[in-house]
Amino acid sequence: MSDRRDRRRRQILAAAKEVFAQKGYVATTVDDIVTRIEISRGTFYNYYDDKLDIFEALVESFMAALATSIIPIDLSPGAPTPREQLQANLKRVVELALNDPAMVTISLSTAMGVDPGLDEKLSVFYGHLRVFMDETLQTGQQLGLVRPGDRGPMLSIALGGMEGLLIDAVSGSVDADADELVEAVMSFLESGLLGR
Repeated sequence: MSDRRDRRRRQILAAAKEVFAQKGYVATTVDDIVTRIEISRGTFYNYYDDKLDIFEALVESFMAALATSIIPIDLSPGAPTPREQLQANLKRVVELALNDPAMVTISLSTAMGVDPGLDEKLSVFYGHLRVFMDETLQTGQQLGLVRPGDRGPMLSIALGGMEGLLIDAVSGSVDADADELVEAVMSFLESGLLGR
């Protein structure tokens, strides 16, 4: 792909991201996207088949970035402690979210229910994430780092809590400083919600 085509594709994606985050998927039209960057509908269709095609491209790209920011815990000699690695994973995820608030809104708030094909892709992503986190919790339990118990509810709480935190962070409902958010999550994980 030529540099010019690549620049144009990125320009269209950026405009679509802004419009989808502002108006939501249903209310957004191709005209909204092309008007944002003053291109013709024909130019848009040279790059994307329709509104769903560009929406899927945005969501898939963000989910791929999210997946690569989570690195399995390394237990080999000389590796950082599991706590340090968990904290580093959390920091990468939080920074990714804070650096791209529009995609957090689009991917975590509005993407499900848009299209059965996209729902299936998101379900596969969340399924892989759930398996990864379950394996991480299991290892943590074996090492005595995670309290014993049924991992199913732990996973649901962890995934739902992290999703809620990211949405609240980008909306301004909670303080959006990455270090403070990571420290709050680590403190919560280490001490739990209830006092003794």
